[in-house]
Amino acid sequence: MKSWKLALVLVGTLMGSPVTARGAQSAAQPAPDQNCAFVAQANADASAGTPNIQHDGSPLPGIPAPDISAGFGGIPRSAQPPLTATQRRILECTYHLAEANAEMPYTLFVPTSYDPDVPIALIVDLHGLNITPLQQILFDGTTDFAERYGFIVVAPMGFNLSGWWGSRPGSAVESAQMNPATGARYTTGELSEIDAMKVLGLIRESYNVDEDRVYLMGHSMGGSGTYHLGGKYNDVWAGVAPLAGAGGITSAEAAASFASVPVFLMHGEFDSIVSANGSRRSAMWLQEIGAQHLYVEVPGADHEFWIRRGAEHMEKVFHFFSAVSKGTNVGPITPGMIPPPANQGRGGATPGTPGG
Repeated sequence: MKSWKLALVLVGTLMGSPVTARGAQSAAQPAPDQNCAFVAQANADASAGTPNIQHDGSPLPGIPAPDISAGFGGIPRSAQPPLTATQRRILECTYHLAEANAEMPYTLFVPTSYDPDVPIALIVDLHGLNITPLQQILFDGTTDFAERYGFIVVAPMGFNLSGWWGSRPGSAVESAQMNPATGARYTTGELSEIDAMKVLGLIRESYNVDEDRVYLMGHSMGGSGTYHLGGKYNDVWAGVAPLAGAGGITSAEAAASFASVPVFLMHGEFDSIVSANGSRRSAMWLQEIGAQHLYVEVPGADHEFWIRRGAEHMEKVFHFFSAVSKGTNVGPITPGMIPPPANQGRGGATPGTPGG
């Protein structure tokens, strides 16, 4: 048994403060070179930006309601409410990403039910454009449902706020190391993908992660990353959930990468930043190849508020991840998976047909 499995106290040095895990068996010793501290309400408040709407979506006195048809200028924003009990256990962490020659932040939540001797499910949660890892993990319900259903959640930075998780190449980063595969400096896109997968590796090293229940989700740009990393590393994930995902699946060939990975897609009907047509098209191609998927379109919803402040929608993601695993996924259903009935030829059903 690794020594970290015996640790029930997480000690970090971020901001010069020691960190003690709250709740029995809620955290394990971090991997080398990680520094963590519990989130402060002030940090959470600052992450919310300038509010233009109430938390429940009603107008703020004296401030015109945002126009959700106006693109980025119409994104609803509400102040961060007081942190819930689970949100107060969010850890803000850093580690050194050698390829970038830089310290990278990420946020982490570990449920109090975590037992180092029992494998636990893990969700990698990818942020959208100009959204921080703290903002991402503070989406309403994320940590509350992770606590309720027993998931670790980690939100990486992806090198910077606009790295696109490898789904776009980006430009060379002069302060980064040389990529031995190309002989050039690593690009923002390459570093974004490397960061996400390195953070996944750190959490696997630090915690007893159930390899049959590792999941990927992301919103907007993070949804683009979910498509990209979900397809490229399809042997890792037990399920993926692009939410208002940019880009998407545009061909049967691209859909084939998800033949063995259940996909849950959600999108707002009136998204003026990332059209719902991308998710509809993705669902169409998944349907074309028989891949297991579910598409939910939220009536009247915009790009972000329905999931940032929509715990009822976030819970759907956790329900989906709770229902699928590598052990229960059989992939696309084909006629060859249904054997001929024993009474074939005596009035039985035709082989390979439903009910056969």
